[in-house]
Amino acid sequence: MERRRELMAAAVNRFGLLERDRLQTHFSEHSLVCSYRKGAETVYVRLTDESHKPYAKIAGEVQWVEFLGRNGVCVARPHYSAAGNLAERIRTEDHDYTAVCYEEAKGRPVGENDANESLYGQMGQFMGRMHDIAKRYIHLDPVTRRPDWSDEAEKVRRIDLPPSEKEITLRYQALLHYISELPIAEDAYGLIHADFHFGNFFVHEDSLCLIDFDASRYSWFVDDIAVAAFFSGLTEEADSDPDRFLIPFLEGYRLEHHLEEKWLREIPYFMKLREMGRYIKLFHACGGAFDKLHPWGQWYMKGRKEKILRSFPAI
Repeated sequence: MERRRELMAAAVNRFGLLERDRLQTHFSEHSLVCSYRKGAETVYVRLTDESHKPYAKIAGEVQWVEFLGRNGVCVARPHYSAAGNLAERIRTEDHDYTAVCYEEAKGRPVGENDANESLYGQMGQFMGRMHDIAKRYIHLDPVTRRPDWSDEAEKVRRIDLPPSEKEITLRYQALLHYISELPIAEDAYGLIHADFHFGNFFVHEDSLCLIDFDASRYSWFVDDIAVAAFFSGLTEEADSDPDRFLIPFLEGYRLEHHLEEKWLREIPYFMKLREMGRYIKLFHACGGAFDKLHPWGQWYMKGRKEKILRSFPAI
């Protein structure tokens, strides 16, 4: 506990904050987060062990978030340190840590009654604007550049599943090959959020405020759309027809950004990529014993293999 306190004291000092202004402390498996009062606002300092996530990856993340905030996208914008850095490295004898400081996200969490066509349209409009701005983003430093979509997909592909899952493995490989053959076009490919769901944004006035860019990566913009559509159906009460979400979502999206129709036809492939990736990782985590999973994982895996194979898109 004392070590954590010393580390956080070093981190907040880098960002010109004072320990006496601490409001709350939040622990997680890999990070320590504390909130502080800074004048009239609340800011958050996050300290992450580099054995979990390297400095370069975090630096690339906050550079991207700052660019979006600077260009008018509502995000939990990062603060610069006293030395003018968005990410600070805290070194100890046996570990290195990365410290970042964020402003408090504007708005309120999404409630159960918020999920409707109006919200879906807002989500689409927000994402469309983000993608339009993303086309202007140029990241020059190869060290801190965010990963490509294939990095995570390849990690999943290398997971060794038992023979009972051979059909899943082969279908996943075929899907990866199909997606990897898609052309990379300037108006359809760039840096995306890749984790756009109800838990990662706040409702702010007549728009949204986006948080948690940890999964951000370079991919086709339609990948971002597909992830949002995939997550929209991941509750027991959700409608199984993705069009109930996608129709109003795309209406909002088109207000801010244009994608050719040919790209929208790829949505089922990217949705299936996320669905299969989640299945493979959960199967591997529990060794196929689904009852060992948490309740949501059990719900997700129930009949999932059959659903994946039954609805696999034509390749």
